[in-house]
Amino acid sequence: MRSENFPVASRVLPRGVRRHLHALYGYFRLVDYAGDEAPGHRGALLDLLEVDLKRVYQGAARIPVLRTLAPTVRECAIPYDVLVKLIEANRQDQRVRRYETFDDLLDYCALSANPVGEAVLHVFGRAEPGLVALSDRICTALQVLEHCQDLGEDLRQDRIYLPVQDMRRFGCQEEDLATETAPTRLRGLVRFEVDRALRMLDSGAVLISRLPWMGRIAVAGYVAGGRATAAAFGAAGYDPLGVDVRPSKLRTFGEWGRLYVLGGSW
Repeated sequence: MRSENFPVASRVLPRGVRRHLHALYGYFRLVDYAGDEAPGHRGALLDLLEVDLKRVYQGAARIPVLRTLAPTVRECAIPYDVLVKLIEANRQDQRVRRYETFDDLLDYCALSANPVGEAVLHVFGRAEPGLVALSDRICTALQVLEHCQDLGEDLRQDRIYLPVQDMRRFGCQEEDLATETAPTRLRGLVRFEVDRALRMLDSGAVLISRLPWMGRIAVAGYVAGGRATAAAFGAAGYDPLGVDVRPSKLRTFGEWGRLYVLGGSW
């Protein structure tokens, strides 16, 4: 299981806010575990999680992680429709193994990534449509970067998140993803996807300046992690098969400080 590219909950945030962010993170990781790593019938596990998520809104959750989530849902007024999308994304992972176009991948990210940012905006009381749209750009970009990091791991589960059209454009075959080091054509494709994700990330970064200080700190950290990850790809020659691409803490904290001060603009 890959550690996150960004800080989940900065220690400078108030304890109550950190509690909410950690409760959400616990839920997100549990759903991902059920859909990606759990032994047995993963579809049945996801069904069980959906049933217990409904119980959260009735004050009767049984699974410990979801019992921890219940106060956050109640105090931050996070809609069920937001959180259930993560379960739907993992259900989709059980039946969809390839994405023909980048737009198809964006539709997947609307379930697998964007609800994370929307839930976080609820924690800060700013889940407004315009801000959610900016958050969606950030979250989708972070998801695309993670997919690029995990090419080999995903292939071992017979999943490819590089759009088929993009693979054809760069002359890549699925066999290229099973090599010990990425061939030149695959490195070119990874660079293309990373650069596209970085542009999307930067287009959403203005969100930082529109949030109060607590939200500003949190979202600046997420964007900083994404920028540091993009830089790590460059340092690795865009070869996530031969190099474990991880953002450096020093680069992440440097980006974090600049983003907080400048509000997402340069």
